Amino acid sequence: MTAGGERAAWLALAGVDGVGPGHFSALVGQAGGAASVLELAGRDGLGELPAGRRLPRGVRAAIASAARDPGRAQAELDRSRVWAITALDAAYPPGFGALADPPPVLYGQGDPTTLRQPRRVSVVGTRRPSVLGRALAGAIARQLVELQVVVVSGLAFGIDGAAHAATIAAGGVTLGVIGSGHQRPGPRAHAALVHDILARGAVVGELPPHARPTRGTFPRRNRLLSALAQAVIVVEAPTRSGAVNTAHHALEQGRTLFVVPGRPGDRLTAGCLRLLRESEARPIVGLDELVADLADLWPVATADPVGGRDAPPAAAPTLSWAQALALLGPAERAVARVVGASPAGLDRVIASTGLAPATAASATTVLQLRGWLTLVGATYVAAGPLARPP
Repeated sequence: MTAGGERAAWLALAGVDGVGPGHFSALVGQAGGAASVLELAGRDGLGELPAGRRLPRGVRAAIASAARDPGRAQAELDRSRVWAITALDAAYPPGFGALADPPPVLYGQGDPTTLRQPRRVSVVGTRRPSVLGRALAGAIARQLVELQVVVVSGLAFGIDGAAHAATIAAGGVTLGVIGSGHQRPGPRAHAALVHDILARGAVVGELPPHARPTRGTFPRRNRLLSALAQAVIVVEAPTRSGAVNTAHHALEQGRTLFVVPGRPGDRLTAGCLRLLRESEARPIVGLDELVADLADLWPVATADPVGGRDAPPAAAPTLSWAQALALLGPAERAVARVVGASPAGLDRVIASTGLAPATAASATTVLQLRGWLTLVGATYVAAGPLARPP
């Protein structure tokens, strides 16, 4: 199977309704690749996989249908003018490595390079903010634009919309993260806002274009809001809210969390006060102080001795497949050959290499630390030079 064929199968399998990140990872890891999953489904053999036996009959039938026309998923993307980044692609967001259940595919419109800008901060809060909260979200967004930060938010009413709108008005770049497919990107009232976001930034989500939002898709979206940023700012949030949920994800993922304090007894900021009391969140006591705190997140750029501009760090040398393998020990090399051929779970790595479980696990850890393997759920995917086999 060629890399292009495996990627097409990846898109086809991820586009099946009912195949979430957990099922996807288990199926691909057990079968040795998405193309192998589709091949099994085409001959009614998904029952050969433990993960396949756990799927509802309707989902198994949908996978079999996708197997008969694996190009259908890409055709839908083309019709919807949506691009897709899979975990097989070098552009897959590195922050997703902090997720227990990373999306196998991220779908988007707009400029995909927005995802890899060096400074990204999420601004989140309640859908029903106070006038002061809305104004503060706008002020924070404008300050972030001055710092050349991409403002990430969830395209919902309230604080999200205020942050996106203020960023655009200030000439900045913003990233919207949605809990639906791109045929329904956010509330209808935000259609003009979406248009403006796409002119300079991007709108992304983990669901294929046709997917409808549900009560469950928006809470799942929250983990992406924090994973796509280096820090999260909560402006106003009741105790039970999506913003507080996003904040907890940020803490679990090792992101820096900033919270605007509120008055005791105010329902709109009860969640903010609880976060400040029960977590390592930093209080925002002023915009100047926020700028100073954010400076700790990014290294100081080196000066360009010719033009006086900030010079980007030198790019790391690009290794070929053969050069990369030559740097590895026997166990790491064996694992690299297996995962470089097709994504695999640890059980498959052990079976294919003949290594002891502890040795195989250690080898995968070494390769992950090098940035040459990415863990998508329970499935290892080649990255870096290992993603470029001869």
